[in-house]
Amino acid sequence: MKISTSFPGAKLLLPLIIASIIALTAGWWLSTYLFDNVADLEDLHGLRFSEPRALTPFALTDHHGAEFGVDRLKDKWSYMFFGYTHCPDVCPTTMSVLNSVASRLANSKIPVQYIFVSIDPDRDTPEQLGQFVSYFNGEFLGVTGTEQGLESLTRQLGVAYMRVPGEKDTENYLMDHTASVLLFDPDGRFHANYSPPLDPAGISEDLPRLVKAYP
Repeated sequence: MKISTSFPGAKLLLPLIIASIIALTAGWWLSTYLFDNVADLEDLHGLRFSEPRALTPFALTDHHGAEFGVDRLKDKWSYMFFGYTHCPDVCPTTMSVLNSVASRLANSKIPVQYIFVSIDPDRDTPEQLGQFVSYFNGEFLGVTGTEQGLESLTRQLGVAYMRVPGEKDTENYLMDHTASVLLFDPDGRFHANYSPPLDPAGISEDLPRLVKAYP
């Protein structure tokens, strides 16, 4: 289309027309991009928060004896599960699921870490934690701390745990606890939640899409 510049004001009108075309093109691109990302996340296997939740500081210790706080969740995606090493069923099953997720994501080049947080610090020493997580995967990290330290993290995440009432055996007691797997983004924010039953294929398929949509 040829635009005539012979009438008065044409030189002023031409830049406006060009600007309008640019604006329309940019609007089309942005709406297409956003729609594609929303559609891509409609069928996630977990719950993705529209506004990821930032954490306030907390202080725990990993099974190597190093301090573990919110900074340890930065610059990578982190799967976190709360349990205890004496758990007879849910914890070993979930750790096996996470090992399967780790195997499926091994070649993805996405920086990922897997964290097991013990809510039973009286029995789960660093040595005990190290043996437990290493049984499932040598790269997994075991973390625990004082009751106060644990509560400073679990309260923020809505994770519940308690010793089973009425347990008479002071050494072999059981713990009730939240069985979900939590996912944190590279800014250390609570990004998504996976509730049982856990599907390792679904969890591992979700992550590349979450990464793609991540700002």
